[in-house]
Amino acid sequence: MKDVKPAQQDEFPIHRVDIINWVLAGILSVVAWLYYPLFIAKSVFIGGLLANISYLFLKKDLKNFLQGKLLLSGKVQMAKTQFYVKYYMRLGALGLILYFLVSRHIAHPLGLLIGLSVVVFSIGITLASVVKKFYFKTVVF
Repeated sequence: MKDVKPAQQDEFPIHRVDIINWVLAGILSVVAWLYYPLFIAKSVFIGGLLANISYLFLKKDLKNFLQGKLLLSGKVQMAKTQFYVKYYMRLGALGLILYFLVSRHIAHPLGLLIGLSVVVFSIGITLASVVKKFYFKTVVF
């Protein structure tokens, strides 16, 4: 008889991405505070905060889209349109916020870029751990 794994073990650990997002944002902010001027450290913190908030909204909308009542009711095109409208409105709002922060010299563009990259880094870290777990298992003889 074969060992049957629970379905959760085969899924991408999205909860781990959430945790790594906040931890990485904090670490990058502290490192920036220690080695760079306060203006850049503040910018890294603001960028990480914006990226994490945007990611949480995207995750919520994507979950609602994939498990939503609209898909179950057969109104797939309406659900897609609603998801994309929310996505682009959020992206536009984020763009306006970033423009405001940079144009008013509230945040440094490079610091914002580093902070905004937190989500990409955490997804990469989580993906690397998943790939390692499934494809590079230690063979015990």
